[in-house]
Amino acid sequence: MGAQPTKPEREEADELRKNVPQACSEAADAILEADVLLLATGAGWSAESGLAVYRDIANVKAYAERDLTYRELCVPQWLRDEPSLFWGFWGLCFNDYRQTRPHDGYNIVKKWRDAMFASSDVAEVIGLRVAEQEKQTSLEDLKNEEEAWSGDHVTPPGAFFSYTSNVDAHFYDVLDAGEIRECHGNVELYQCGGRRVVVEDEEGEKVLYMSKKCSRSVWRAPSDLTPYAVSTETMLAEDGARASSLAAKTDVDDKATIGHTGGTERDPTTTLQHMPPPLHDRSETFDKNWPVCPRCGGRARPAILMFEDNDWVDSALQDRRYREWTAAVRWLATETRSASNPLRVVILEVGAGGNVTTVRHESEHVFRNVDAVATTLIRVNPELPLPDNDVDKLAAGRVRVVSIMAGGLDAVRRIDACLRERRPDLFDESPTPPDEAYTPLAGYEAIGEELGDIRLDE
Repeated sequence: MGAQPTKPEREEADELRKNVPQACSEAADAILEADVLLLATGAGWSAESGLAVYRDIANVKAYAERDLTYRELCVPQWLRDEPSLFWGFWGLCFNDYRQTRPHDGYNIVKKWRDAMFASSDVAEVIGLRVAEQEKQTSLEDLKNEEEAWSGDHVTPPGAFFSYTSNVDAHFYDVLDAGEIRECHGNVELYQCGGRRVVVEDEEGEKVLYMSKKCSRSVWRAPSDLTPYAVSTETMLAEDGARASSLAAKTDVDDKATIGHTGGTERDPTTTLQHMPPPLHDRSETFDKNWPVCPRCGGRARPAILMFEDNDWVDSALQDRRYREWTAAVRWLATETRSASNPLRVVILEVGAGGNVTTVRHESEHVFRNVDAVATTLIRVNPELPLPDNDVDKLAAGRVRVVSIMAGGLDAVRRIDACLRERRPDLFDESPTPPDEAYTPLAGYEAIGEELGDIRLDE
């Protein structure tokens, strides 16, 4: 994936923390001057909502007794070998994500989008270009069997987009589906996992394996899906009835959770409100704790990229829309701007760690070396805020980096305060006050472990 993150030396880190207010002010100036805003988020952004840090899974007694780490749990092979363990883990992920409220940063960024990047001339042209390109048939359309929702229900993006490696689907509470790219999938989407098949080898020994998935179909979990029933002692989910209702979050000692969740209860009126309705009702495939494929009756699984995962089905519609959007930005810049008068793009990257560098790589390369695009990358990270590639090489590619060594929500609040101070006419309300401290938040000590990302072996 290219260059790896460099952790600042102690003196440099102290200076970066000291400089947080100035860096946030510089970030606000860049956003105010920008034509386009790309929000790129990793696990640190998700963790701000109180969702579990995956390394804490080892602290769950049932997993610790089996010497299971999060890396060992996040593999599709458990669906074949021990489905009760597989669905204990992923069922709890689903439960926690469904009932935990997204933090305030989601709405803050949405207000920036509405105020500066939704109704501009640039937004209109990009949206028209994306819509035009999506009318053209691509080779990928021939293999796409997606039934999660139809592209007809999705509004083309404007001058804003969100690129994330998080799998909690929380962006659908606030953003339009057409401006979300989840590069590792999300827990609300399901795919065929194949059938468990037992055969005898040459020596007469029985061998268990999974057949290949029957299709590339991806479907949505029902919006009213009740939680997975998981034992608080064993963290296993047997193949039986689900819980009766999605109860409010209680103390972690009273219910099974993944790691240590600390978020507040999600608002049911806004939960997934921007996720389009499914093309088909697949509720019957979720009647029990172990969902099944509606086509072949085999095992279903979350459409999430895991370790050692060769069968993941990505959302082809979502992937294509993001690529069409980035192409539209480059096209607009090339057609209407020049190196002396470039299209100004800001990439606000928050909480992307160093073990999986998918988001960090995207941030530094997506608009690099486009002569008519000038990119400002605002990298917010309490441990790894520096650029991964050489600063001079980035500058040669017309990318400059503003490093903010702080927690993501704190930094976003500080930037928001600066924006409202400079342009109060763009906003109706007062800014959300930032946190007093900008030292790393609890749970960030090893942000490089990519707290909420599943695929860690890239």
